[in-house]
Amino acid sequence: MQPPKPRPFAPDPYVWCASLLLLLTLLLTTGFSSRYWLELRIQQQIEDLTRQSQEVITAANHELANSITQLSLLSQTLTELSSTQRFIHNFAATRLVQTDLDIFHHRFQLLGIWLLNKQGKVLVKSKEALAPSNLITVLKQESLLAQAKPWSRLLFDSEHQQAEHYYALPLPNRNGLTLVVGAKLAKPSNDFQRIRLLITDPEDKILFADDKQWLGYQFTGLKNDTAATELKTPHLPLTISPIQPQVLLLGEEEAPKLWLSQSSLSPGVHLHALADASQIRYQTSVKNNLAAIIAVTITGASWGGLLSVLTIRRNRQHQRTLNAAHQELLRLNSKLSHLADTDTLTECPNRRAAYSRLSQELLQLRTYRQAFCVVLLDLDFFKAINDNHGHDVGDQILAYFAQTARNTLRASDFLARIGGEEFLLILPNTHRQQALPLAQRLLDTISASPLYLSDKTIPFTFSGGLVEAKEEDDIQHLLQRADRYLYAAKQRGRCQIIDSQAYAAQDK
Repeated sequence: MQPPKPRPFAPDPYVWCASLLLLLTLLLTTGFSSRYWLELRIQQQIEDLTRQSQEVITAANHELANSITQLSLLSQTLTELSSTQRFIHNFAATRLVQTDLDIFHHRFQLLGIWLLNKQGKVLVKSKEALAPSNLITVLKQESLLAQAKPWSRLLFDSEHQQAEHYYALPLPNRNGLTLVVGAKLAKPSNDFQRIRLLITDPEDKILFADDKQWLGYQFTGLKNDTAATELKTPHLPLTISPIQPQVLLLGEEEAPKLWLSQSSLSPGVHLHALADASQIRYQTSVKNNLAAIIAVTITGASWGGLLSVLTIRRNRQHQRTLNAAHQELLRLNSKLSHLADTDTLTECPNRRAAYSRLSQELLQLRTYRQAFCVVLLDLDFFKAINDNHGHDVGDQILAYFAQTARNTLRASDFLARIGGEEFLLILPNTHRQQALPLAQRLLDTISASPLYLSDKTIPFTFSGGLVEAKEEDDIQHLLQRADRYLYAAKQRGRCQIIDSQAYAAQDK
């Protein structure tokens, strides 16, 4: 009978109860935290839209103030004209003053310029100026012509669907004349696409709107006026959203908006900013569901992570053992590879590694035309050193030579031991004219660096044959040429480097 397979987790009731309690706590915590975070995000968006709306209203109010100032300066200039002064004292000078009014009308692109008497009758005007019917109605209703101080009004022209700005300046004369200048209201600047600007008159009628479809409407705001539904003029009511009190619903479509209102410098005129709050309304409606989804997701991920941790712990020791065995295998393979390519006495690459490097350099020469040189080195009178001082001292000489050579040569140079006292030096990316000084510097360094032992000093030198590789060379032919020059160096007395040029001079 086979023993039962071990279960992945022990059915410990205390562990399961603790896990379930932890998961329940995590679910509730993440649920409340997510809801709080979403509410903060919504509130931040409301604050950003409110700040932007305030910027739009402030900019528009500033531009309205500039418009009043410009019309005031223009009116003052007109009253100081000589033609105007003559007309004040003599109404017969109509042609002269009308010419000046026409010039100003075209120069400043005005709606018109009028000179009115106390009863509102137009005495003279610029030729292209239309009868200001809206203005005359306001003058009669508010008795503005009886005032002795300047005044301005914003009016809506329903025929042309545009807002008009009028500025009046009473003239200092006994006839009670008033100069009125009218101009089309320039569109106030608005850098925010989500915000729409409205300008309303004292009767809450929209004089200007970024959305032209609202022009002429009655903007009732939050007024609970039952008579608003009986008005002949269409109106835009605002109602409070049931799910977010700060979000208002505009018109019959109940478009979610954030509303900000401010009075302007003109009497009875108000500026309104309506910011699109669709995203805020949507986030408010789904925040509870979204918080629940986030809480369930985080709790499920945590439970999955806990199961993963418990599973991983069972296999960690086994994986650790496999990794250790793999690393040991890699280390032994690397050590074997190093031993196969390295001379143990001098720690230089051996003949096998040298031939492999020569093959690579010849391939670079044939493919990329990268020149290289080889120097075949042989220690002078090495047999005599072994006979006179023993093979142990000879081994020390070989190791000392290799270490000194490595310290003298460039980092890219390659020195290998290919025989008893024979070495092969490969100088990559080097021509013969560059290689000869390098080999000579190595010879000078070795000649000036004898081996110092405790009881004696043993000087030694070497001879070398230097050749530059050719594209048609193979390893055997290249080493044969280097060996020929090495033999010539031995014949000429040792302790020297022979290359092709020195070899040719010797033949002569």
